[in-house]
Amino acid sequence: MRAFAFRMAWRETRAAWRHFTYCFICIALGVAALVGVGLFAANMERAIQRETRSLMAADVELRTTRPLTSEAEAILRGFDGRGIARMHLSELVAMAAVRTGTQLVELKAVEPGYPFYGKLRAEPEQAVASLFTGNNVLAEETLLIRLDLKVGDTLKIGRAEFRIAGLVKKEPDRAAGAFSFGPRVLMSQQGLAATQLIQPGSRVAHRYLLKLPETLSPRAVQAELSATFPDKTVRVSTYQEAQPMLRRFLRQLTMYLGLAGLIALMVGGIGVASSVRAFLNEKLETIAVLKAVGAESRTILLVYLVQTLLLGLLGSLAGAALGTGLQLFLPPLMKTWLPIELEFRFALLPFVRGVAMGLLTTALFALWPLLDVRHVRPNLIFRRDVTEEPPRSAGRSAWVASGLLALALAGLALWQAGSWRAAGLFIGALIVALGLLLGAAWLVVRLARWRGQASLRLRRDERGVRGHRNPFGGVHGPPLPLAWRQGLANLYRPGNQVKTILVSVGVGVMVILAIHLVERNILWEIGENIPADAPSFFFIDIQPDQHEAFARLLASRGHAEARLTPLVRSRLWALNGQPIGRENYEEREHGWYFTREYVLTSLKDLPKDNVVMKGDWWNAGESSREPRVSVEEEAARRLGLDLGSTVEFDIQGAKVSGRVASIRKVEWGNMSTNFYFIFQPGALDGAPMTYVATARVDPSEEVPLQRAVIAAFPNVSAINIRDVLDSVARVVDRISLVIRFMAGLSILAGTIVLAGALAATRFRRIYEAMILKAVGATRRAIAQTFAVEYALLGAAAGVIGTALAVALAWGVGHWILDVKWLFQPEALAWSVGGTIMGTILVGLLSTYRILGQKPLPVLRRE
Repeated sequence: MRAFAFRMAWRETRAAWRHFTYCFICIALGVAALVGVGLFAANMERAIQRETRSLMAADVELRTTRPLTSEAEAILRGFDGRGIARMHLSELVAMAAVRTGTQLVELKAVEPGYPFYGKLRAEPEQAVASLFTGNNVLAEETLLIRLDLKVGDTLKIGRAEFRIAGLVKKEPDRAAGAFSFGPRVLMSQQGLAATQLIQPGSRVAHRYLLKLPETLSPRAVQAELSATFPDKTVRVSTYQEAQPMLRRFLRQLTMYLGLAGLIALMVGGIGVASSVRAFLNEKLETIAVLKAVGAESRTILLVYLVQTLLLGLLGSLAGAALGTGLQLFLPPLMKTWLPIELEFRFALLPFVRGVAMGLLTTALFALWPLLDVRHVRPNLIFRRDVTEEPPRSAGRSAWVASGLLALALAGLALWQAGSWRAAGLFIGALIVALGLLLGAAWLVVRLARWRGQASLRLRRDERGVRGHRNPFGGVHGPPLPLAWRQGLANLYRPGNQVKTILVSVGVGVMVILAIHLVERNILWEIGENIPADAPSFFFIDIQPDQHEAFARLLASRGHAEARLTPLVRSRLWALNGQPIGRENYEEREHGWYFTREYVLTSLKDLPKDNVVMKGDWWNAGESSREPRVSVEEEAARRLGLDLGSTVEFDIQGAKVSGRVASIRKVEWGNMSTNFYFIFQPGALDGAPMTYVATARVDPSEEVPLQRAVIAAFPNVSAINIRDVLDSVARVVDRISLVIRFMAGLSILAGTIVLAGALAATRFRRIYEAMILKAVGATRRAIAQTFAVEYALLGAAAGVIGTALAVALAWGVGHWILDVKWLFQPEALAWSVGGTIMGTILVGLLSTYRILGQKPLPVLRRE
């Protein structure tokens, strides 16, 4: 039996290989997306593992935002006698100034011997050594372009002038990410001291790098430091944990790309089901003959199952090869986020996983139509010309197959996402979308039949009434033209492909449009939705003794309304008397609420756009035995705080506590200075603090104001909000470009499914077209009939897919990204219109040959 099944499957495949072209391409596209993403993730992980020490430039790193205490310094000096080399790096934001302008830069100060691992590359190469001889710096080429400088020119940073000795080409340990406040500038620690930028309370990231001898384990040193280091806010990590942001970003990105590829594969699976069903409809007589000569249903089912799996295997292998070729495109698209160079190497696991997914998807989607083979009766040979087989119930095995399909989909999503939550959201959203699309397809068929039959009744009405009342009230219009009647009839005729087309095209439209809507809402939220009175500049690191002079400078330039707010940097120490162990929260979702650095302030008045939701704001001059604090509502929820709770902060070794007096709702999008925690006036007196100033400045005044501030206060950095928002917008655009690139495969797969569905009904369409020709219809009339059908299908798919995209985008924005909803009628109109035009184009290209057929040969065959 098995030998017969394999021989028969091979013969059927050779004889009808053109019929399965669409099926082959659909599976290949989905597998290509999955294999492409999998190989990229594997090569990225391999590159990170290869350069782990280079990504940190050390074996062990200590990171903190405040200078080490004398006790902590003594512990590090104790490592010198154990053969451990150490180095101090400082990273901060500063202003670079020349006579022609100013520019915010990211400053990095290093010591001789940097880096321990990897290589700092500059142009020219000898410029690296010059960092430690005289006041020399290395700068990114972007800085030279913006300030119209060249190598050898001088610029001022803080209170010192520096010569640009060369261009920075690569830093092995630079934190990965597309967002930055400005171009990078490298200098020595002696040069940083000369700038006098670091003052008490300044925002500086201190990194202490350790290079260990081979006899010492990085994990052992990390455990020793974590146990003995006096400052528990210092983060100690090994090179195996280098670039956590990069790892997390790539893990999430590849998860989203993989799920987008999985959607493309699911759309391809719909195409498989459509192709298999159409093929079996053409093979009904063959199946009836096989049964008539004694073949069992199980044997015939095995024949076509083997054939389908063979095609699925070939399509999966072709898709895996295409996915391997995608490595030429994905890394360049994501080059902005990659601090390391990728070397493509073939990885077996993503390849095998993609092929397995393709095979499993093929089997699952083909199984339901294949089970119909059992219901084909031998007498169909004689009865098919005069009657059709009555529809039969699916049966228990079909329902078991559908259950397996659902479980397998969940398993595929979990395997691809690597997260129960993400997989659950994906499966839930896909089930809801498919259910709504299938329900809409049923409704479209019913409405088309009702309207078409009503039009026919009107044609036969001899009473001269131009309208027809329906049971629900209202009057139909006059009878429809021939093209519209035939187009509607095609939607509900036997063998129609409405469900297949609506589901495949609708899912593709939903994915692409939802991504676009989310992107536009984010860009609108961070750019175009800025309040009219939002500040255009933030001035940071203003020292307490500069507070009054800085306010006078702004007032003298017409900015008396500028606000100066005190800032105190701290770490959360205890909640309700219970100390916070950072190691207990670092791996938790939203654990950063417990481990992050908090910027505190003390204010007399409630900040702009803040609303007290619980409790009361303090009155001016009111005092209390224990300092009171107001908490932002989301932070209160995540930290488990309520009215009366106590919270304690560590401010450079000193502890400050307060009792929660109110919980506020904060409008983070107003571009003002907002805070999670606000203390009542006087509670933070004596703490090391700086000030931040906000000012709204006309574009023509921006450059003169920056020059005046830098000349009077070299340590103050001016952050232009517009530049920051532009940088964020570029990041969003680049990320969405990558995701759209993968999601576009869903549209491509949907287009191929559409073409395949139309090709599956080619013979029926030819027969109907020839009947119309025989009774006098022209090519134009038949083309109009097809165009009406495709337009109606496109309109239904476009409207339903657009509605689902709006719901999905709104849910993502509201529940995940917390951005306001922007209604975008132009995008929705383009989506529906583009779907209609695309469906008409693909439909006519798929069936235009029918128009040239001659009626007589076709009708003679019948």
